[in-house]
Amino acid sequence: MINVEVSKQSLSFNNEKKLSLKDAISLLEQNSLKQNEVVTAIIIEGERFSIDKLEAYMDYDIDDLGNPEIEVKSNYEIAFEALEDSNSYIDLINSKIEHIVKCYAANDTDEANIAFKDLIDLIDLFIQLISKVHKTVKAYNEDFFKNNDTIRNLEIHLLSILKALVPAREKNDLIMLSDLLEYELADNLSQWKIKAIPLMKKSKVD
Repeated sequence: MINVEVSKQSLSFNNEKKLSLKDAISLLEQNSLKQNEVVTAIIIEGERFSIDKLEAYMDYDIDDLGNPEIEVKSNYEIAFEALEDSNSYIDLINSKIEHIVKCYAANDTDEANIAFKDLIDLIDLFIQLISKVHKTVKAYNEDFFKNNDTIRNLEIHLLSILKALVPAREKNDLIMLSDLLEYELADNLSQWKIKAIPLMKKSKVD
């Protein structure tokens, strides 16, 4: 019998052999997790390692790792953690916008083009993240979002800006690019911080 700590609870596995961290996680996922739960991290001797940073430890025996605690969270908990980080992510995008506009103003097109590619990637990731978070929180409190199109409208507007940015860049239309970046995109992102993210946080159910 092997005992494993899982988010402050102890689970026992009928296993006469030693159990690797990889096997412990696999057994946990197959037999103990709810449908909406995932393993998010491992705590080894008080230090937290996110699941994507654990490749080097996966073949270690649980005993050799000092009986680490396996952290499990629901997709709902993960969604609200992502919301807490969203404002910082938006600030990162805004700093990239400011940098690009300054580069265009200084005729430093090479640096602007490199930063522009990074910006498009950042916006794309933000759209994916916020759409997934919205879908998750809405599933737990659908009534809260009835007759409220704030998030949907901001998503549509953000996608339309992204769609307009690429051809403006391809045509090297610096006036349109600057307008889209400084006004359209910056305003859309501010609305996420002022309206959409607080709205989703407010929907949280205990």
